[in-house]
Amino acid sequence: MASTVSHHTGTRITDTASTERIAADIERRLRAADRLVLPLEDTLELLGQLQQFELGRFLLHNRGLNGYWTSYIFRNRPEGPVTPLEHWLLNDSLLCQARERYHRFRELIAEHITDGATLASVPCGVMDDLLEQDYRDVTGIRLVGVDLDTESLRYAEENARRHGLAEHASFRHEDAWNLGAEEEFDLVVSNGLNMYESDPARLTDLYRSFHRALRPGGRLLISFLTPPPPPPWEAPEHAAAWAKYRIGEDDLRRELSIMGDIVQATYLNFSSESDVRSQLEAAGFTVQAVRYNAGGVLPIAIAVK
Repeated sequence: MASTVSHHTGTRITDTASTERIAADIERRLRAADRLVLPLEDTLELLGQLQQFELGRFLLHNRGLNGYWTSYIFRNRPEGPVTPLEHWLLNDSLLCQARERYHRFRELIAEHITDGATLASVPCGVMDDLLEQDYRDVTGIRLVGVDLDTESLRYAEENARRHGLAEHASFRHEDAWNLGAEEEFDLVVSNGLNMYESDPARLTDLYRSFHRALRPGGRLLISFLTPPPPPPWEAPEHAAAWAKYRIGEDDLRRELSIMGDIVQATYLNFSSESDVRSQLEAAGFTVQAVRYNAGGVLPIAIAVK
């Protein structure tokens, strides 16, 4: 069965009883755990705080993010007051580190905006990556968003209208592994999908799907998660490696407690650069470059058909 990144509960969690049931199940699991990053009482306090705001409730229900909440984090523009824990997630956690990579993606995409180009985002989420570009000096541009999350597609359509790009944008409810596109796109952008897949063969199949969808000479921009070093409190010799992530030890402990012990996030599948290069090459690509941030983390691969 094809791997998906879809979320069955919707963007906003309004069923308080279901949240309480999920939290109770998580609490039982935490109490039975042999080992936790933080003391049990501190972990349970975080569990309680996650239930107090919509992003936290979504994480508890879904163990990951959909397009709406990814955009919410990347844009960091809350519509109302935030709780202290939500403020921390948006400003001090590793999630906000991905915001910097999102902006580097936008800069790379801008280099591929030319007359008559067809650009695709897979999965598109709300498609901020393509819709927040400047197309005023080009003609005949086509923007295609592909996602299995119907709610994300609905938000993406609204987003296209809001940016005045509805006439240039189209959206498809399709599996990234079976795009049904043959030599259609000049650029495919994929930020995050491979983080949900742990099978190397499946990842190669995903990249083959992108390869088929691209025209000769087309490019793929794709992010991936490199394996982080062991936590510094377990391996002090790796403290310098963690400094690249610009996150203090207390914040890192909180991060691992929330995303690991409590949420058990489903998107933390890691790939080395060598693995990604070999998978892309097996799919038919030539890897042009792998771009890291200034600290040497959060890579983006640029591959050519």
